[in-house]
Amino acid sequence: MTATPRAAMPPPEKEPLIRMEGIHKWFGDNHVLRGIDLALEPGEVQVIIGPSGGGKSTLLRCTNLLERPTLGSVWFEGQDITDIRTDLNDVRTRMGMVFQQFNLFPHMTALRNITIALEKVLKLDRKEADERAMEQLRHVGLEQKADAYPGQLSGGQQQRVAIARALAMQPRLMLFDEVTSALDPELVGEVLAVMRQLAEEGMTMMVVTHEMGFAREVGTWMVFVDGGVIAERGRPREMFANPETERLRQFFSKVL
Repeated sequence: MTATPRAAMPPPEKEPLIRMEGIHKWFGDNHVLRGIDLALEPGEVQVIIGPSGGGKSTLLRCTNLLERPTLGSVWFEGQDITDIRTDLNDVRTRMGMVFQQFNLFPHMTALRNITIALEKVLKLDRKEADERAMEQLRHVGLEQKADAYPGQLSGGQQQRVAIARALAMQPRLMLFDEVTSALDPELVGEVLAVMRQLAEEGMTMMVVTHEMGFAREVGTWMVFVDGGVIAERGRPREMFANPETERLRQFFSKVL
């Protein structure tokens, strides 16, 4: 009997929260993504690893159509969001995204960086927006920095404000794009601790990361993207212990 390859994840029992089918992306003549299929169940954490230039961040940005796939479909909460009739602004209120760069408004306090979208997009009044923003600042351990401006915060603190801003929209899915890459090494841990806490609370997450310890300990599934394809996928601990492909073994030899 032929063994089932580890890369074949079991079929979901219900509609996944996010499902991507046949995703291709070209930038001019550059074929960046070459037929990506993946799915993520509510409460799971999918970590995406791989070499620079392999397509990880493009894949993440195709999830909420910040980059629109050239071919293929993305389904979120049972809706084909690649359908041109989809209201993407509405969809994106339910998908939080945190980038490598913090993208905070330098002339606004930490609190105001969070409340502005709550007021402008969700149409909350100022009092309710302030209460929700303070709740999320407490969540990331920065309640005491509500009145500080980004220039008065460390890189790690700014990134935690960015996470609080995304969480305040009460998303169903959080997307993290190498959120610790721009941080000094001593600040990485405080951001990863917040992300670990979110995972423990059941937040569904897709995380592009170079932090292998986080991937091993927190990920439900791990996807190794190389050359625009999913070269290997499975449970993180199994993949670290016994990579099935030579390419993944080579990658681990350089990053571990």
